[in-house]
Amino acid sequence: MKSKDTLPKKIGVYKPTQYLGHGAMGNVYLCHDESLNRMVVVKQMVPSLYDQGSFVERFEREAKILAKLNHPVIVHPYALWQETNGEYSLAMEFVYGKSLRQLLDKCHQPPQWVVMELLYQIASGLSEAHRYSVTHRDVKPANIMLDKDGRVRLLDFGVAHDENDQELTEDFAQLGTASYMSPEQIRDSKNITPASDVFSLGIIACEMLLGENPFRGTSIAETFNNIQKKKIPASAFDKSISKELVAFVLRMLQKDPRKRPMATDIAEFFSKSMRKLPRDLRPYMVEWANAALNELESTFIPVPYTDKKKLSFKVGLIVGAVLATIISFAVHVI
Repeated sequence: MKSKDTLPKKIGVYKPTQYLGHGAMGNVYLCHDESLNRMVVVKQMVPSLYDQGSFVERFEREAKILAKLNHPVIVHPYALWQETNGEYSLAMEFVYGKSLRQLLDKCHQPPQWVVMELLYQIASGLSEAHRYSVTHRDVKPANIMLDKDGRVRLLDFGVAHDENDQELTEDFAQLGTASYMSPEQIRDSKNITPASDVFSLGIIACEMLLGENPFRGTSIAETFNNIQKKKIPASAFDKSISKELVAFVLRMLQKDPRKRPMATDIAEFFSKSMRKLPRDLRPYMVEWANAALNELESTFIPVPYTDKKKLSFKVGLIVGAVLATIISFAVHVI
Protein backbone atom coordinates (compact mmCIF):
# COMPACT_ATOMS: atom_id res chain seq x y z
CA MET A 1 0.00 0.00 0.00
CA LYS A 2 1.36 3.37 -0.97
CA SER A 3 1.65 5.95 1.79
CA LYS A 4 0.12 9.41 1.53
CA ASP A 5 3.62 10.84 1.07
CA THR A 6 4.15 8.86 -2.15
CA LEU A 7 0.85 9.92 -3.74
CA PRO A 8 1.00 12.17 -6.80
CA LYS A 9 0.35 15.80 -5.87
CA LYS A 10 -2.20 16.16 -8.64
CA ILE A 11 -3.82 13.97 -11.28
CA GLY A 12 -5.35 16.40 -13.73
CA VAL A 13 -7.48 18.75 -11.62
CA TYR A 14 -7.95 16.16 -8.88
CA LYS A 15 -6.04 15.81 -5.60
CA PRO A 16 -5.22 12.19 -4.66
CA THR A 17 -6.04 11.30 -1.04
CA GLN A 18 -5.65 7.51 -1.04
CA TYR A 19 -4.12 4.76 -3.14
CA LEU A 20 -6.85 2.16 -3.72
CA GLY A 21 -4.95 -0.50 -5.60
CA HIS A 22 -3.52 -1.69 -8.87
CA GLY A 23 -5.61 -3.02 -11.76
CA ALA A 24 -4.71 -4.78 -15.00
CA MET A 25 -3.77 -1.53 -16.70
CA GLY A 26 -3.06 1.03 -14.01
CA ASN A 27 -3.06 2.44 -10.51
CA VAL A 28 -6.34 3.49 -8.93
CA TYR A 29 -6.63 6.48 -6.61
CA LEU A 30 -9.34 8.06 -4.49
CA CYS A 31 -9.21 11.77 -5.25
CA HIS A 32 -10.87 14.99 -4.15
CA ASP A 33 -12.56 17.10 -6.77
CA GLU A 34 -12.04 20.50 -5.16
CA SER A 35 -14.16 22.37 -7.72
CA LEU A 36 -17.32 20.42 -6.82
CA ASN A 37 -16.24 19.21 -3.36
CA ARG A 38 -16.78 15.53 -4.10
CA MET A 39 -14.73 12.36 -4.12
CA VAL A 40 -13.91 10.63 -7.40
CA VAL A 41 -11.96 7.55 -8.45
CA VAL A 42 -9.12 8.09 -10.91
CA LYS A 43 -7.52 5.25 -12.82
CA GLN A 44 -4.08 6.13 -14.18
CA MET A 45 -2.54 3.92 -16.84
CA VAL A 46 0.86 2.32 -16.16
CA PRO A 47 3.47 4.06 -18.39
CA SER A 48 5.09 0.75 -19.31
CA LEU A 49 1.96 -0.11 -21.33
CA TYR A 50 2.02 3.00 -23.51
CA ASP A 51 4.10 1.31 -26.20
CA GLN A 52 1.45 -1.40 -26.53
CA GLY A 53 -1.20 0.36 -28.55
CA SER A 54 -3.99 -2.09 -27.75
CA PHE A 55 -3.75 -1.26 -24.03
CA VAL A 56 -4.16 2.45 -24.73
CA GLU A 57 -7.14 1.63 -26.97
CA ARG A 58 -8.72 -0.52 -24.28
CA PHE A 59 -8.18 2.17 -21.63
CA GLU A 60 -9.97 4.69 -23.85
CA ARG A 61 -12.61 2.11 -24.76
CA GLU A 62 -13.68 1.64 -21.14
CA ALA A 63 -14.35 5.37 -20.82
CA LYS A 64 -16.31 5.55 -24.06
CA ILE A 65 -18.41 2.50 -23.17
CA LEU A 66 -19.31 3.96 -19.76
CA ALA A 67 -20.13 7.31 -21.38
CA LYS A 68 -22.84 5.83 -23.58
CA LEU A 69 -24.45 3.67 -20.87
CA ASN A 70 -26.93 5.64 -18.79
CA HIS A 71 -28.27 3.46 -15.99
CA PRO A 72 -28.33 3.91 -12.18
CA VAL A 73 -26.65 0.52 -11.66
CA ILE A 74 -23.67 1.37 -13.89
CA VAL A 75 -20.95 3.73 -12.61
CA HIS A 76 -20.62 7.07 -14.39
CA PRO A 77 -17.40 8.37 -16.01
CA TYR A 78 -16.44 12.02 -15.52
CA ALA A 79 -13.40 12.66 -17.72
CA LEU A 80 -10.73 11.01 -19.87
CA TRP A 81 -7.50 12.87 -20.60
CA GLN A 82 -3.80 12.65 -21.34
CA GLU A 83 -1.38 14.57 -19.11
CA THR A 84 1.35 16.76 -20.58
CA ASN A 85 3.84 14.01 -19.65
CA GLY A 86 1.83 11.52 -21.71
CA GLU A 87 0.05 9.69 -18.86
CA TYR A 88 -3.54 8.59 -19.53
CA SER A 89 -6.13 9.03 -16.79
CA LEU A 90 -9.82 8.26 -16.33
CA ALA A 91 -11.97 9.86 -13.61
CA MET A 92 -15.10 8.01 -12.51
CA GLU A 93 -17.86 8.08 -9.93
CA PHE A 94 -16.77 6.97 -6.46
CA VAL A 95 -19.04 4.29 -4.99
CA TYR A 96 -18.83 4.19 -1.20
CA GLY A 97 -19.87 0.77 0.07
CA LYS A 98 -18.88 -2.89 0.10
CA SER A 99 -18.40 -5.34 -2.73
CA LEU A 100 -20.64 -8.38 -3.01
CA ARG A 101 -17.46 -10.43 -2.60
CA GLN A 102 -16.86 -8.88 0.85
CA LEU A 103 -20.48 -9.48 1.82
CA LEU A 104 -20.55 -13.11 0.65
CA ASP A 105 -17.31 -13.82 2.49
CA LYS A 106 -19.20 -12.93 5.69
CA CYS A 107 -22.66 -14.19 4.76
CA HIS A 108 -22.38 -17.18 2.42
CA GLN A 109 -26.12 -17.58 1.91
CA PRO A 110 -28.04 -14.29 1.93
CA PRO A 111 -31.81 -14.32 2.54
CA GLN A 112 -33.81 -15.14 -0.57
CA TRP A 113 -35.23 -11.60 -0.86
CA VAL A 114 -31.66 -10.23 -0.89
CA VAL A 115 -30.69 -12.69 -3.63
CA MET A 116 -33.67 -11.65 -5.75
CA GLU A 117 -33.03 -7.93 -5.29
CA LEU A 118 -29.34 -8.28 -6.17
CA LEU A 119 -30.07 -10.35 -9.28
CA TYR A 120 -32.84 -7.97 -10.36
CA GLN A 121 -30.60 -4.90 -10.06
CA ILE A 122 -27.56 -6.49 -11.76
CA ALA A 123 -29.70 -7.86 -14.60
CA SER A 124 -31.25 -4.41 -15.06
CA GLY A 125 -27.78 -2.88 -15.47
CA LEU A 126 -26.64 -5.64 -17.81
CA SER A 127 -29.76 -5.26 -19.94
CA GLU A 128 -28.78 -1.61 -20.54
CA ALA A 129 -25.27 -2.65 -21.58
CA HIS A 130 -26.57 -5.45 -23.80
CA ARG A 131 -29.06 -3.06 -25.43
CA TYR A 132 -26.01 -1.14 -26.67
CA SER A 133 -24.28 -4.39 -27.75
CA VAL A 134 -21.80 -4.22 -24.87
CA THR A 135 -20.76 -7.45 -23.11
CA HIS A 136 -19.16 -6.92 -19.69
CA ARG A 137 -17.06 -10.14 -19.77
CA ASP A 138 -16.10 -9.99 -16.09
CA VAL A 139 -19.31 -10.21 -14.06
CA LYS A 140 -18.29 -11.41 -10.60
CA PRO A 141 -18.98 -10.52 -6.93
CA ALA A 142 -15.84 -8.35 -6.72
CA ASN A 143 -17.22 -6.12 -9.51
CA ILE A 144 -20.60 -5.64 -7.84
CA MET A 145 -21.02 -3.10 -5.05
CA LEU A 146 -23.74 -2.35 -2.55
CA ASP A 147 -23.39 1.33 -1.73
CA LYS A 148 -24.08 3.04 1.60
CA ASP A 149 -27.64 3.84 0.48
CA GLY A 150 -28.47 0.23 -0.41
CA ARG A 151 -28.14 0.61 -4.18
CA VAL A 152 -26.51 -2.12 -6.27
CA ARG A 153 -23.76 -0.95 -8.64
CA LEU A 154 -21.89 -2.71 -11.45
CA LEU A 155 -18.21 -1.78 -11.81
CA ASP A 156 -15.18 -2.31 -14.05
CA PHE A 157 -15.91 -2.38 -17.77
CA GLY A 158 -12.16 -2.61 -18.41
CA VAL A 159 -12.42 -5.80 -20.48
CA ALA A 160 -15.89 -5.13 -21.89
CA HIS A 161 -16.55 -5.82 -25.56
CA ASP A 162 -18.48 -3.46 -27.83
CA GLU A 163 -19.89 -5.27 -30.88
CA ASN A 164 -20.41 -1.93 -32.65
CA ASP A 165 -16.69 -1.14 -32.56
CA GLN A 166 -14.49 -3.84 -34.06
CA GLU A 167 -11.34 -1.74 -34.51
CA LEU A 168 -9.69 -2.81 -31.26
CA THR A 169 -7.14 -5.59 -31.60
CA GLU A 170 -7.86 -8.30 -29.01
CA ASP A 171 -4.49 -9.61 -27.90
CA PHE A 172 -5.36 -10.87 -24.42
CA ALA A 173 -4.88 -14.59 -23.79
CA GLN A 174 -7.86 -14.79 -21.41
CA LEU A 175 -10.46 -12.19 -20.51
CA GLY A 176 -12.49 -12.59 -17.34
CA THR A 177 -12.18 -14.39 -14.01
CA ALA A 178 -11.82 -18.18 -14.15
CA SER A 179 -14.54 -19.25 -11.69
CA TYR A 180 -17.18 -16.94 -13.21
CA MET A 181 -16.58 -17.56 -16.91
CA SER A 182 -19.06 -19.06 -19.34
CA PRO A 183 -18.20 -22.22 -21.31
CA GLU A 184 -17.85 -20.23 -24.56
CA GLN A 185 -15.68 -17.63 -22.82
CA ILE A 186 -13.23 -20.37 -21.86
CA ARG A 187 -13.06 -21.57 -25.45
CA ASP A 188 -12.72 -18.13 -27.06
CA SER A 189 -13.01 -14.99 -24.93
CA LYS A 190 -12.79 -12.75 -28.00
CA ASN A 191 -15.98 -13.90 -29.70
CA ILE A 192 -18.70 -14.04 -27.08
CA THR A 193 -22.17 -12.53 -26.75
CA PRO A 194 -24.20 -10.99 -23.90
CA ALA A 195 -25.36 -14.54 -23.09
CA SER A 196 -21.93 -15.03 -21.50
CA ASP A 197 -22.75 -12.36 -18.89
CA VAL A 198 -25.98 -14.23 -18.16
CA PHE A 199 -24.06 -17.44 -17.40
CA SER A 200 -21.70 -15.50 -15.08
CA LEU A 201 -24.73 -14.04 -13.29
CA GLY A 202 -26.14 -17.56 -13.01
CA ILE A 203 -22.97 -18.66 -11.21
CA ILE A 204 -23.36 -15.75 -8.78
CA ALA A 205 -27.01 -16.75 -8.23
CA CYS A 206 -25.95 -20.32 -7.45
CA GLU A 207 -23.22 -19.14 -5.11
CA MET A 208 -25.74 -17.11 -3.11
CA LEU A 209 -28.40 -19.84 -3.02
CA LEU A 210 -26.01 -22.75 -2.33
CA GLY A 211 -23.46 -20.94 -0.17
CA GLU A 212 -20.57 -21.63 -2.53
CA ASN A 213 -19.54 -21.43 -6.16
CA PRO A 214 -20.41 -24.94 -7.43
CA PHE A 215 -17.92 -24.73 -10.31
CA ARG A 216 -14.83 -23.61 -8.41
CA GLY A 217 -12.20 -26.36 -8.35
CA THR A 218 -8.79 -26.76 -6.73
CA SER A 219 -7.12 -25.54 -9.93
CA ILE A 220 -8.01 -23.39 -12.94
CA ALA A 221 -8.05 -26.52 -15.11
CA GLU A 222 -10.54 -28.24 -12.81
CA THR A 223 -12.67 -25.08 -12.64
CA PHE A 224 -12.75 -24.80 -16.44
CA ASN A 225 -13.67 -28.47 -16.74
CA ASN A 226 -16.52 -28.04 -14.23
CA ILE A 227 -17.90 -25.01 -16.07
CA GLN A 228 -17.85 -26.83 -19.40
CA LYS A 229 -19.22 -30.19 -18.24
CA LYS A 230 -20.78 -30.06 -14.76
CA LYS A 231 -24.56 -29.70 -14.50
CA ILE A 232 -26.13 -28.50 -11.27
CA PRO A 233 -29.16 -30.66 -10.35
CA ALA A 234 -32.32 -29.08 -8.94
CA SER A 235 -31.93 -31.38 -5.92
CA ALA A 236 -28.79 -29.43 -4.89
CA PHE A 237 -30.98 -26.52 -3.74
CA ASP A 238 -32.73 -26.32 -0.39
CA LYS A 239 -36.41 -27.23 -0.46
CA SER A 240 -37.28 -23.80 0.94
CA ILE A 241 -36.29 -22.28 -2.42
CA SER A 242 -39.18 -22.27 -4.88
CA LYS A 243 -39.01 -24.70 -7.79
CA GLU A 244 -39.72 -21.80 -10.15
CA LEU A 245 -36.66 -19.88 -8.92
CA VAL A 246 -34.42 -22.95 -9.14
CA ALA A 247 -35.61 -23.76 -12.66
CA PHE A 248 -34.97 -20.18 -13.81
CA VAL A 249 -31.44 -20.07 -12.34
CA LEU A 250 -30.63 -23.38 -14.02
CA ARG A 251 -31.81 -21.89 -17.33
CA MET A 252 -29.21 -19.16 -16.86
CA LEU A 253 -26.60 -21.92 -16.58
CA GLN A 254 -27.44 -23.70 -19.83
CA LYS A 255 -24.22 -24.67 -21.63
CA ASP A 256 -25.78 -23.59 -24.93
CA PRO A 257 -25.89 -19.75 -24.96
CA ARG A 258 -29.01 -19.80 -27.15
CA LYS A 259 -31.01 -21.53 -24.40
CA ARG A 260 -30.31 -18.90 -21.73
CA PRO A 261 -32.74 -16.07 -20.93
CA MET A 262 -31.71 -12.53 -21.82
CA ALA A 263 -30.82 -10.00 -19.13
CA THR A 264 -34.16 -8.25 -19.68
CA ASP A 265 -35.95 -11.57 -19.06
CA ILE A 266 -34.02 -12.01 -15.81
CA ALA A 267 -34.92 -8.52 -14.59
CA GLU A 268 -38.58 -9.14 -15.46
CA PHE A 269 -38.62 -12.52 -13.71
CA PHE A 270 -37.24 -11.15 -10.45
CA SER A 271 -39.40 -8.05 -10.63
CA LYS A 272 -42.48 -10.29 -10.71
CA SER A 273 -41.01 -12.57 -8.02
CA MET A 274 -40.74 -9.57 -5.66
CA ARG A 275 -44.15 -8.07 -6.40
CA LYS A 276 -45.33 -8.76 -2.82
CA LEU A 277 -42.30 -7.05 -1.26
CA PRO A 278 -42.01 -3.31 -0.54
CA ARG A 279 -41.17 -1.36 -3.70
CA ASP A 280 -38.11 0.33 -2.17
CA LEU A 281 -35.82 -2.29 -0.60
CA ARG A 282 -32.80 -0.01 -0.15
CA PRO A 283 -33.21 0.54 3.64
CA TYR A 284 -33.56 -3.21 4.13
CA MET A 285 -30.47 -3.87 1.99
CA VAL A 286 -28.42 -1.45 4.11
CA GLU A 287 -29.57 -3.16 7.30
CA TRP A 288 -28.83 -6.62 5.89
CA ALA A 289 -25.34 -5.58 4.71
CA ASN A 290 -24.44 -4.07 8.09
CA ALA A 291 -25.64 -7.18 9.90
CA ALA A 292 -23.83 -9.47 7.44
CA LEU A 293 -20.52 -7.66 7.85
CA ASN A 294 -20.81 -8.12 11.62
CA GLU A 295 -21.88 -11.74 11.10
CA LEU A 296 -25.26 -11.07 12.67
CA GLU A 297 -28.79 -11.88 11.54
CA SER A 298 -30.73 -8.84 10.38
CA THR A 299 -33.91 -8.16 12.36
CA PHE A 300 -35.09 -5.45 9.95
CA ILE A 301 -36.56 -7.49 7.11
CA PRO A 302 -39.21 -6.64 4.49
CA VAL A 303 -42.66 -8.00 5.30
CA PRO A 304 -44.47 -9.30 2.20
CA TYR A 305 -47.91 -7.95 1.40
CA THR A 306 -50.43 -10.70 2.11
CA ASP A 307 -53.20 -11.67 -0.27
CA LYS A 308 -55.63 -10.66 2.47
CA LYS A 309 -54.27 -7.11 2.44
CA LYS A 310 -54.49 -7.02 -1.34
CA LEU A 311 -58.09 -8.27 -1.19
CA SER A 312 -58.99 -5.62 1.40
CA PHE A 313 -57.43 -2.96 -0.81
CA LYS A 314 -59.41 -4.15 -3.86
CA VAL A 315 -62.64 -4.29 -1.83
CA GLY A 316 -61.94 -0.76 -0.62
CA LEU A 317 -61.53 0.44 -4.20
CA ILE A 318 -64.78 -1.23 -5.28
CA VAL A 319 -66.74 0.17 -2.31
CA GLY A 320 -65.27 3.61 -2.95
CA ALA A 321 -66.27 3.46 -6.61
CA VAL A 322 -69.82 2.35 -5.74
CA LEU A 323 -70.24 5.13 -3.17
CA ALA A 324 -68.92 7.70 -5.65
CA THR A 325 -71.47 6.49 -8.23
CA ILE A 326 -74.36 6.68 -5.71
CA ILE A 327 -73.38 10.17 -4.59
CA SER A 328 -73.04 11.35 -8.18
CA PHE A 329 -76.48 9.91 -9.02
CA ALA A 330 -78.06 11.51 -5.95
CA VAL A 331 -76.63 14.92 -6.86
CA HIS A 332 -78.04 14.70 -10.38
CA VAL A 333 -81.50 13.67 -9.05
CA ILE A 334 -81.58 16.57 -6.63
